[in-house]
Amino acid sequence: MPQTSTPLLLGAHISIAGGPDQAIHRGESIGCTAIQIFTKSNRQWFAKPLTPETVEAFKQAWKQSGIQSVIAHAAYLINLGSSNPETLSKSAEALADELKRCDQLGIPYLVLHPGSAGDTPEDQALQQVAQQLNEVFKATPGNTTILLETMAGQGTNLCYRLEQIASIYQASNYKERLGVCLDTCHVFAAGYDLRTPQTYKAFWEQFNTILGLDLLKAIHINDSKKALGSRADRHEHIGKGAIGLDAFRLLFTDSQLAHIPKVLETPKESLEDDARNMAVIRDLI
Repeated sequence: MPQTSTPLLLGAHISIAGGPDQAIHRGESIGCTAIQIFTKSNRQWFAKPLTPETVEAFKQAWKQSGIQSVIAHAAYLINLGSSNPETLSKSAEALADELKRCDQLGIPYLVLHPGSAGDTPEDQALQQVAQQLNEVFKATPGNTTILLETMAGQGTNLCYRLEQIASIYQASNYKERLGVCLDTCHVFAAGYDLRTPQTYKAFWEQFNTILGLDLLKAIHINDSKKALGSRADRHEHIGKGAIGLDAFRLLFTDSQLAHIPKVLETPKESLEDDARNMAVIRDLI
């Protein structure tokens, strides 16, 4: 395929230990052009407000770096589909806080796991997620867009079908602040096959029909430890799982996705693991 002028936006989820600005330096050290971060501890509902000094240090580090795209990921504790009133209240409040933090840092996208239905019927839980997002957006003006992540469908997790994301989007009063983050492991586990040119093309045609490619703003690059349709969320190193290298070659040579930031969430003990997976990807192009 002919080379285009669009730069490769590739990187990984990077730690913010020592401050968000440190994630920029860590990402640069392994050649990232895109990174994903948490803006606070992922294990806590809330964190101390960002100081002006922290915000400025992050913005300056980003400006002076080769990192072209930064996205944030919301805490996994957040569950807008919960039937527990306390959990739901905390989730909405925490999401609003994370939106504010992203806006302060100038981060355009916040990836969200929409939630789990628990004992609630799926359709009702999806309606609740849409309603909660409307309330969060109303209470939290700003420039940051929430990206609903495609999920594997493990347990009672929502949004493992494209139609479920579409239902939330259609019920939104703030469509301009909603988008999609596709996770390759999750969609594969949910039953969408990306492994051959035919199934790859069919998937994206389906995505475009149900959601529209313009809603896709980020991609998580993960192989899968489990089989197609397993609905098991188990990430694997690129080319070492059930998805295999051919699917990632198709994805990374797809000109219609060239402008989308792509970040690894593969297993890692150190940055070297990310660097190795990035090298595998670059060899495919």
